[in-house]
Amino acid sequence: MELTIQGHGAGISPKFETYVRNKSARLERYLPGLEDVRVEVTRESAKDDSPKSLQLTVRRKRTLLRVEERNPDAYTAFDAALDKMYHRIARYKGRRVDRKHNGQGVDDELAAAEAMPNEVAEAPVEQRVVRVKRFTVVPMSVDESIEQMELLGHDFFVFMNDTDGSMNVAYRRRSGGYGVLQAEK
Repeated sequence: MELTIQGHGAGISPKFETYVRNKSARLERYLPGLEDVRVEVTRESAKDDSPKSLQLTVRRKRTLLRVEERNPDAYTAFDAALDKMYHRIARYKGRRVDRKHNGQGVDDELAAAEAMPNEVAEAPVEQRVVRVKRFTVVPMSVDESIEQMELLGHDFFVFMNDTDGSMNVAYRRRSGGYGVLQAEK
């Protein structure tokens, strides 16, 4: 497992780095086969007591799990993000086991993983598609799609890019501004 710790606008102390390394090592007990763990701390303002955004990303085979937490104290933010990650891992493992019962296999490595603690384990969530929405896709520019998204009052908008004909998603970012998702072939 490779661990990467980065600070964007915030310094990473050796004490915090050691803390993160020790706590992150436990992740592999519950989710074996981790390829890498990435911790990114971003300071949102130049003030010392400003909230820090901490993003914890775990990559395993073809799976990416990510959580984000905000807190002025990086240690508290990391602990909260780690708790969220444990819940996310429990949900991921539950889904993988459900697939095994439906005829799809779950890898042996995941099946042999240590069980999640009782306070973390979640009941399986029943997922159902409750609505299917159909819409006409009209080629438009990124600017037009953002304008349309704003007119509808949505947080995202699916559109066909008029320059290359690909399906894209325009979305509003929490930190302000917009983003566009483009699928690679």
